[in-house]
Amino acid sequence: MERARYEIRVNGHLSERARSAFCTMRVRCVPAQTIVFGELDEQSDLRDLLALCSSMGLEVVSLERLPG
Repeated sequence: MERARYEIRVNGHLSERARSAFCTMRVRCVPAQTIVFGELDEQSDLRDLLALCSSMGLEVVSLERLPG
């Protein structure tokens, strides 16, 4: 798999501590949601990112692969 850009939207706003868990991604708050986005190298990186969201109890609203 080649590098690909992804955007994940979760409900609510994340604390600074929670935001730091996404160290390789950018995090931006928008009204009522938080957007986590950036490039991933492997399909397993995407699975790991989704597993992290799940382990943090975050409700994933959307997942989108962004155009290159």
